[in-house]
Amino acid sequence: MTNKTQGGKKSQNTKNTRDKREKTAEEKTAVTMPAKKGLKKQPSKSSVIEEKKKSSADVKKCRSTMTLDKAPTTDGEGKGKKKEKWQGEEAAKSFAKTLTNVNMVTEYEDIQKMSVNVERCKIWQANQTRNRHADYKCYDDNRVIVQMCKNDYINATKINVPNFTPSVYLAQLPKLEIVDAVEEFWRMVFQDQCQNVHIIARPDELHNPGIEKLFAQETGAYLYANGFFINTRKVDKKDSAKADVFVVELLPEGCSNSVMCTVYLHTYWKPFTGPDRFGAQIKAAQQIAKNENGNSPTIIASVKGAGRNAALLALAVIVDHLNKGKEPKINDIVRAVREQRPLSVDSLPQYASLYLATNWFIKAKLTAGPATEDTLSKLKKFNEKATSILPNSVMRQPTEEA
Repeated sequence: MTNKTQGGKKSQNTKNTRDKREKTAEEKTAVTMPAKKGLKKQPSKSSVIEEKKKSSADVKKCRSTMTLDKAPTTDGEGKGKKKEKWQGEEAAKSFAKTLTNVNMVTEYEDIQKMSVNVERCKIWQANQTRNRHADYKCYDDNRVIVQMCKNDYINATKINVPNFTPSVYLAQLPKLEIVDAVEEFWRMVFQDQCQNVHIIARPDELHNPGIEKLFAQETGAYLYANGFFINTRKVDKKDSAKADVFVVELLPEGCSNSVMCTVYLHTYWKPFTGPDRFGAQIKAAQQIAKNENGNSPTIIASVKGAGRNAALLALAVIVDHLNKGKEPKINDIVRAVREQRPLSVDSLPQYASLYLATNWFIKAKLTAGPATEDTLSKLKKFNEKATSILPNSVMRQPTEEA
């Protein structure tokens, strides 16, 4: 049986099949045609395309509406997202109220009067050839003891700050021209499984030799210190206002298991001042305070060993206290560190930077509201006063972006 009738005309079955296909096409494209008796008009191609565009636009609009109807995120990032109230908000507002009575110059002068017990520095005195500076002492009773080296001495101190859980060592960078000193530095990192090392040093402070004698500056490069293998596995160099990041593998001769640590090289911070900007400093302080590596100590090293690195530790304590809803007492925190490491926070600009960085951090964390505006006003007045007594400081206002 054929599908055509006489004269070449299509059969009734074929016509019915065609009508069904046309009807299906109409339903898929959501086109509604006016009904006419005895005539079934097929939609044009252009009208079908236009209706598809409209249908697609309606779907997008619907999806957009559904997204906006969802509960807002609370991470405080991005436009249109609700900022969750910070746990430290009340402590921050209380801190801002106390700023009216703060005299940073008087506070720091009193800190400078803290005496150094030289009887606690006999081992430091006996190793003067290993120390970079004659004035930056290291107490014997809380020093880091290096194992499996010719000498167990290194200018590094274990710091225990009240109400601050993370373990931190404050260290002076070793003399890079002495191979034994380089080995001792990395032995300290290896033996105590230190997974994070912060080094605060500008290139112009370290020359002949430079920091490249402590660890290689390029991915895949390595060096040896008395058989101690120091291999740079990864390098992430930032701009001048952020810390460069290096992943370093450590393997002593004769050992089969290496230790990986992340080295943050802070080059944006000059001696005896605060940082050029607060963004990287705050980020480092938060990482130290968070202490994701459990009992693994964090090493903070600087050229002298008790200035900028102690200021970074003090800021980490401040951030930790605020995040836990505790009002920070900057004077008490710096005193607690200096009692364990002589000359910690070794200049007035560094001390002032702790207040300015704290205000910067508070401003970034507070949620909007009338009480917040009052707090921000107090912070602004203090910042203006602080920067006026530090005319030579390159520190930027805490209201600026990181």
